[in-house]
Amino acid sequence: MMTQDFKGDFFEIMRMIVEADSMAFARAADGEANVLKNNTIGNKDGWLYRKDKNLIFRADLRKSMQCTDPGFIYGISCTCCDVANHNYLLELLKTDRSHMTFSNMWVNANYPLFKEHFFKTLKAANKDIVICTNKKAKISDLAAYFPVKDFIPIPGNCVTYWEKNRDYIRALLDLHGSTRENTIFLFAAGPLSEILIHELWLVNPRHIMLDIGSSIDPILFNRKSRVYHDDRSEFSQRVCIW
Repeated sequence: MMTQDFKGDFFEIMRMIVEADSMAFARAADGEANVLKNNTIGNKDGWLYRKDKNLIFRADLRKSMQCTDPGFIYGISCTCCDVANHNYLLELLKTDRSHMTFSNMWVNANYPLFKEHFFKTLKAANKDIVICTNKKAKISDLAAYFPVKDFIPIPGNCVTYWEKNRDYIRALLDLHGSTRENTIFLFAAGPLSEILIHELWLVNPRHIMLDIGSSIDPILFNRKSRVYHDDRSEFSQRVCIW
């Protein structure tokens, strides 16, 4: 159960990774909110949503935000970082408040906690791990932190990739979700992560599904892609407020 306490919810998710056999954590912030508002939006990772052009992606993202099942947790923008999108996303969600927490779960003042606890939590869970992220990621470099059983690559712009290949991607998720048991799926695919987590949940909710965002970019891409990766930044000290 989420209590909207920045550090408390972090440790609750760590507990669920080890002890639960069914849990999803999907995160929506300014990027996802702007897609849902049908605003042209993109970021440094190379994805781009075009107003009135990528409406299939928008519709599927909106549907992914409507789950009310127990164990399906949504992280949204906080009031200290983005109050406007906090209010927008809060109104969009249909689930109970006990299934809501921070989209910034892995970042800001929680990032040192993430580095200290996340990898050893994955090992303690003793479950197979599948990661879905950009095809350019150096998956082999993760071996020093946790074992990866399989890799689902996402090439190019995740928005157009989904719209052009969604039947195939759904079939691939069906294969993984229906043939694996009690697996941890890690997603780092921009706003597509939320769609993929929901699609996989519909196939088989008896897995652990986590949107990890940019949290392991320094490992996957050998670069600090966000300000919070720098321990000297102001964000590294920010304890987010619901």
